[in-house]
Order: sequence, then structure tokens, then C-alpha cells
Amino acid sequence: MIYIIALNPYLDKTIDIEELVYDDVNEIVEEKNHACGKGIDVSRVIKELGGQSIVLGLIGGYSGLELESMLINEGIICDFTHINSETKTNITVYQKRKKIQTLLSTTDPVVSPIELTTFLNKIKEIPRNSFAVITGNAPGFISDNFYAQLILILKEKNIKVILDTDGTALKNGISASPYLIKPNIHEFGRLVEKNISGIDEIIEYAKPYKNVVEYIVVSMGVMGALAISNNIVYHVIPPKIKVGSSIGAGDSLVAGIVFSLSTGNSFEEALTLGVASGTAATLNQGRELCKKEDIDKIKKEVNIKII
Repeated sequence: MIYIIALNPYLDKTIDIEELVYDDVNEIVEEKNHACGKGIDVSRVIKELGGQSIVLGLIGGYSGLELESMLINEGIICDFTHINSETKTNITVYQKRKKIQTLLSTTDPVVSPIELTTFLNKIKEIPRNSFAVITGNAPGFISDNFYAQLILILKEKNIKVILDTDGTALKNGISASPYLIKPNIHEFGRLVEKNISGIDEIIEYAKPYKNVVEYIVVSMGVMGALAISNNIVYHVIPPKIKVGSSIGAGDSLVAGIVFSLSTGNSFEEALTLGVASGTAATLNQGRELCKKEDIDKIKKEVNIKII
């Protein structure tokens, strides 16, 4: 089973009005709500691929209940820890006449030590030999070492941990030796504190991590992904397509890799499915993620070169 650790999911609300008139009642023309978060998108893509995962995280208040209900209606299995504080909400107010939008965002929820302990106890219940994905930036209510702590707990049960985050959380998480890391090229540059622009630089600056992490996968947008395992370097090249939106491409890549590995496929097969999934996600506009039929077509055209 695949477990998705999404500590801080949020509810996204888009409100359409004709034009914002101050000091007056503004009629809402259309309202759309969407359950968001990198881990949630990973779970959605795993489901699209025919797999199953369980999302763990922290939710609270009416926003949290709405988010959970939406995911259940999508067929996403949830095992959230409920907290007293309200789940974060992002609100976009779009004025149709002026074609401008205003973004409003609530603060991260407040999580008590008891609630965090309850969440950790759920983590400790994950069965042995599972796969776990830790994704998303570390929310403000936890320390920069928390992801590393999660990795150490999971590794005690031989759980393979995929870490997809940024900044100090990534740097500290690597020190706990996760199974696989998946930064994009910009996140990798921040990790090594260098301006990374090409494959040779990734290979060079990844050397200190080869004996710490079993697999290093760096996504590079239209250039595909560079993957390093021991002394083998793979360049996974997608076919050229017309890009609609890059939103969700990285999460789709992670989903394809972890789903493939969880079914017993080789690392090369997992890379192929991951890059095909990430590429398929870019075909669509907005938040729409990859579709199975697109993944299957693109997968046939993905090329892997050993450097």
C-alpha cells in the first residue's frame, strides 16, 4: 500500500463576480471549491493509474470537513487527524468585467503538541514494507526537522520513503536517508546552493548524496528527468508536446514512480511511467491532472539514455 503524508492540505475557493463594488452587496455569479495540496494530487494520479493510496494529514473545522468530503466523493481514501484549528483556505475573487483577480489567504492552522502526537501515532501504524510519500513544503507549525523525524520512524518498519519538498526540510530530510528524493532543478539548486542549469552540474553536485539516498530524481521540465542510482545516471526524455499547463506535473511524476515501484517494477520502468505521467499532466489547462489514456500513449515515446 502507498501512504501519502500531506501535512497541510487546503481548500481552494474561486468566486466569480461581475465587478467588485465597494460598500455594497456583490452577487456571486459562480463559486467553485477544490481540495488542494501536493500530496492530494499524488493520490489522485495514483488512482487514475489504477492504484490505491491512503492520505494522512491534519485537517480542522468546517473547511477541513468540506475538504475531506470532497476527497471521499472523488474516491480518495483518507485517514486524517482532526485538529481544533481551521484548515487553511485560499480564496480567489475574479471580476469578469475587468478580467482581474484578487487572492485572499488564511493563515496556516495552529496544531497543538497533543494533536501532533496523535498524528505521529498514525504514522507509526503504517504497515511494514509499505511505500510512503512525504510531499509539500513544511508548514509553519512544524520544525524543519519534522520530515527527518518521520523518515526515521518509517524506516524502522522497512517503509520506503519518497521525499518531495524544498529548502531546509529537504536538506534535513536527506540526512535521514530516505529511499528516493525528487526535487525539481530549482529545488536541487537551492539544496546544493548553486545555480544549476544543466545535466553535468546535476551529476556533479549530486555526488555527496549518492551514498545517502538510494535514488535521486531531478525533474527538469521539458528536458525530462535525470535519475541517479549508485553510479548509474539515467536521462529520461519525454516526447515533444504542446504544453497547456505545468501545474501538477511534478506530483504526477512522483505518483507514476511510486505506483510503478509499489507494483514491483524496475527503477527504469518506474522512471518511464513517472515521466509519462508528468508529461501527460502538461497537456491540460489549469488544475486538471493527467489522464490514463494520455499516459499510455506518451509512455511508448519516452526514451531513457544511460549517461
